[in-house]
Amino acid sequence: MNKIDLVICVFAAVLLTISVAAAMEIPANENAIENSAAPENSPVIELAKDGWLVERVDFIHYANGVTKPAKPSKEPVCYKLMGVKWLDTPVNYVINPNYPGMNDNDITTAISASAETWDAVTEATNLFGSYAVDNSAQFLTKTDGKNALVFGDYPNDGVIAVARVWYTRVGKTKKIVEFDIEFDTDFTWGDATVDPSKMDLQNIATHELGHAIGLSDIYTTACSEVTMYGYSSEGDTEKRSLEQPDITGLQKLYGI
Repeated sequence: MNKIDLVICVFAAVLLTISVAAAMEIPANENAIENSAAPENSPVIELAKDGWLVERVDFIHYANGVTKPAKPSKEPVCYKLMGVKWLDTPVNYVINPNYPGMNDNDITTAISASAETWDAVTEATNLFGSYAVDNSAQFLTKTDGKNALVFGDYPNDGVIAVARVWYTRVGKTKKIVEFDIEFDTDFTWGDATVDPSKMDLQNIATHELGHAIGLSDIYTTACSEVTMYGYSSEGDTEKRSLEQPDITGLQKLYGI
């Protein structure tokens, strides 16, 4: 084997190692482990338009899940870091309000309020910047330079929303470069404080934006009140506001 062949083999082995690592970072719950681990939910590596080699992780938010009881041996931490963060803030985003069940203003108000909820608990950085309405924005499998929040029909059953996060490696740091969030139109969206039969948009958007800035799901039953708890249902508004574990996780990433 000559030197060129050896270099190619080593590079291929590195890519394979990274792809396995990316797949392992996708959290799965007991009811949906097969779906969460499916290849289509953990595509691996992409060469973005700006030349960055990026990896992708999907967080799939399920409805009405059942989890294992928490171990009583010690107090649960109730937050989990993805190991990635934004290095350049604030992060601007776009909203595609194409959903017939709500008017555009209610949609943008709910989502922007969710972003401000995270910004309110750290003075070290302004996480989210401005947003724009973009009726062309889509939930994509590849980066397109937009941090997009959209509505769409996700193919798996029981999925409330999906947060898709792309990141790259800068030295020893993993830098988030883009996110997309899709709210599944299998559910009826709205303001659950007015109509508890609806899936509360602000509630779910706050949770999904937690993934967009570097926090993972929590599935410990004792942590069910935190914003990053991985299950929700119609009428739930608890995730609109942050609990101390959510705040602690955020501040560990970005400072106080």
